[in-house]
Amino acid sequence: MSMEAAAPVVEHEITVRTWVKSHAWQIVLLVVLIGFLYRHAFVKLFGDWMEDPNYSHGFLVPVASIWIIWLKRKALGVASAEPRNWGLAVIGLALMQFVAGTLGAENFVAYTSLLVLLAGVIAALFGTQLLRQLLFPIGWLVFMIPLPAIVFYSITFPLQLLASRMASGLLDLLQIPNLREGNVMYFSNYTIGVAEACSGIRSLITLMAFAVLLGYLRSMPIWARIVLALSSVPVALVVNAIRVASAGALGNYLGEKWAEGMFHTLSGMVLFLLALLALAGISSVLAWGKHSAVREASI
Repeated sequence: MSMEAAAPVVEHEITVRTWVKSHAWQIVLLVVLIGFLYRHAFVKLFGDWMEDPNYSHGFLVPVASIWIIWLKRKALGVASAEPRNWGLAVIGLALMQFVAGTLGAENFVAYTSLLVLLAGVIAALFGTQLLRQLLFPIGWLVFMIPLPAIVFYSITFPLQLLASRMASGLLDLLQIPNLREGNVMYFSNYTIGVAEACSGIRSLITLMAFAVLLGYLRSMPIWARIVLALSSVPVALVVNAIRVASAGALGNYLGEKWAEGMFHTLSGMVLFLLALLALAGISSVLAWGKHSAVREASI
């Protein structure tokens, strides 16, 4: 018997690209069904991004996720399509979560069910190989969903007090007289109250989303990604304290128009950009530490 006759027959591996091409209309139908199911959620999310400044970054989140998928399109196309039956159980769990969130009027629960549903659909149709590659762009979509109100306000008020306390401490270091009572700061010629918009929650959410994305794009190890994400908290707090302190000092010495309005908005934008640069710097330090450890191990 020849070697060719004795060789086992190897089945051709079905790739994701091949499967999608042969089931294009089913994919389209599935997308339409998901869009129909979550139509009210999409409209509400869009309204939140338009009207709530705390989530104005929501527009960028799905765009960034699609961009990541686009960058990985070649690897995704050649991945093996190996459907997993347990994906159907995940789909069922997502649908129950959606129903529970909708009936309970808890938007966060209802909206995050979309992420679970996408994971279940990918596992059921294509398997774990593709799911692993898409896990981050799917999970990162959580940053486009507003937090539950009870969680949001339980964080906001302590942040207001912390921002005023840190700003007062900074002014004390600069020997600028001020008196703080709660989240209100008194100067000789000006009074400033740290309102909800000045609590720092807005920049904190956005900076954390940026830090998580940056850690992924720089292919950092898990511990470095966690450190980078957690570092967004002190960065946001310090930047917000500087903003509050500078607004109070300018209002006291130069007048109210310098502490509010356009200047206040512009200063916030500049400080936010500095916060982004600070996170980029921290990520570079963490990446340098990783490369240094690799070099030492190879010596």
